[in-house]
Amino acid sequence: MTSKGLRKENGRLRMGSTLGYAIGAVGEGIGYNVFFSFFIFFLTTVAGIAPAVAGVISSIAVLWDAVTDPIIGNWSDRTKNPKGRRRPFIMTGSVLFGISIALLFINISMPENLKIVYFIIVNALYWVTLTSCVIPHISLGSELTEDFDERTKLRTWAVTLMGIGTLIATSTPLLLVNFYSSIFGTESIGWACTGITFGVVIALVYNICCAIIKKKEPTNPNIEREEDEASGGKREVLSTFWGNAKKAFKNKSLTYLLVITFMVNVVVTLGGGLMVYLLTYVYKFGDGQTSTVYLVQGILVIVAALVAGYVAKQTEKKIVMIGGIILYGMAYLIVLIFPVCMTTIYVSLIVYALGNSSYWTMIYAMSYDTAIVEQIRSGDKPDGLYTSLIGLLMKFGNSLGTLIVGFGLQFIGFSSTATVQTAATVSGIKLLYGIAPTVVLAIGLIFACLYPITKKKYRELVDVYHRKEAGESYDEKVLDNM
Repeated sequence: MTSKGLRKENGRLRMGSTLGYAIGAVGEGIGYNVFFSFFIFFLTTVAGIAPAVAGVISSIAVLWDAVTDPIIGNWSDRTKNPKGRRRPFIMTGSVLFGISIALLFINISMPENLKIVYFIIVNALYWVTLTSCVIPHISLGSELTEDFDERTKLRTWAVTLMGIGTLIATSTPLLLVNFYSSIFGTESIGWACTGITFGVVIALVYNICCAIIKKKEPTNPNIEREEDEASGGKREVLSTFWGNAKKAFKNKSLTYLLVITFMVNVVVTLGGGLMVYLLTYVYKFGDGQTSTVYLVQGILVIVAALVAGYVAKQTEKKIVMIGGIILYGMAYLIVLIFPVCMTTIYVSLIVYALGNSSYWTMIYAMSYDTAIVEQIRSGDKPDGLYTSLIGLLMKFGNSLGTLIVGFGLQFIGFSSTATVQTAATVSGIKLLYGIAPTVVLAIGLIFACLYPITKKKYRELVDVYHRKEAGESYDEKVLDNM
C-alpha cells in the first residue's frame, strides 16, 4: 500500500508530499465556489433567466452528477491503469473540468428555450468533469497514509489550499469581469473571459499536483489481481457498484457522515448562492466592497482550517465537527438578528470561517477512518467509493440548495430585470439567508453527535484488522454500532 520514499521512517508524511497533494485542492476550491457563489447570479443578472428556472437548471445537472459520482469513485478503485488508480483520472478530468467551467459563463445570444437547454448541458458537463478529478484526488489522500492524525494533517493542508482557491473564486470574479469588460466593451464577454481564466488555473494546479506526486502514488494494486477480480472495464465497474454501495450503507459510521454531508451542503449552496444577493441588495455594497468581503472571508477560511486541524489533533475529529456545525449555524443567525452594518457582516464572517472550515477539514479525514470497518469485514479498501458517496450526498444537498435559492428568490419577488428590488424583496433575502441554513444545520448537528468513531475506537479497529490479517483471534464486539 505504500511506495518507496512516501513516508519517513517514523511513519509521518514528508511535507513536500503533503503540499504536493494539497495543491490540487486549489482547483477544487475555485471550481466549487465560482459555481456556488456566482452561477445563479450570472444566469439571473446577465443571461436574463428567471430565478426559479436558474435554480432548476442547476438542480437537474447536480442530480445527474450525483448519479455518476459513485460510479466514478468505484471505477477509480478498480481500474487497472498501470500509471495508478487516481492520477490518470485527475490529469484528464482537470483539463475537461477547466473547459466546462469556461463554458458555464458564456452568454450566447439565442432563444430562451435553447439557452436553457445549453446551460443544462454545460452544467451537467461541469459536474461530471469536476467529479472525475475531485473524487480521485480526495481518494488518493487515504492512500498516502493510514495514520489517524496524519490523515487529519493531510486534509488540513488540502482544505487550507482549497481555501486559497475559495478566496480566488469569491473575491476576484466581479473585479475580473469589470477588468475584461473594460477591455472588450461588454459584460457578457467579461464573464466569458473570467470563466476561461479560472478554467486555465484549475487545469494547471491539478496537473502540478500530479507532477509532484508522480512517483509517490502507491502502485496500482489491481494490476496483480486476476482479470475476473478487477478487470477495470465498464461492465465490471457497474456490476460491482451496487453490491459495494449496499455494503457501504450498512456502515453506520459512514451513514452518519453522509447525512451530515447532505445537510451541510444544502447550506453551502444556499448560503453561498444567497450571499451575493445579500451583499448587493441588503447591504447595498458595490463590486469593490463585495469583493473585499469575499477576500476577507477567504483569508479567514484559510486561517480557520489550520485552527480546525490543530484542535482536532489535540482533541477529536468528532468534537471539531460538532463545534463547527454549531458555529456555522450561528453565522447565519448573526446576520438575521443583528442590524445591517459592517460589524455584523464581519463578525458573521469570522464565525462562518470557523464553522465551514471545521466541516471541510474533518469530513474526508473522518470518511477515510470509516473505511477500516469494511476492511475488517471483507478485506476491501473502498476509499474511492466512500469518497464518492460523500460526493453523492453532497450533490443531493447542493441540488436542494440551488432549488431553495431559485424558488426562494422567486417567492420573495426578486426580479431579474429590475435594477432596484422592492423593500419586501430585500427583507425576504435577509430572512431566507438567516433562517433556512440554521434549520438545516440543526438536523446535521444531531447526526454529528451520534458519530461513533473516536481516536481510541479507530486504534481498536486498526488492531482488530491487523489481528484478522495475521489469523489471530480478535473481539468482534468492537464492530458493534459500526
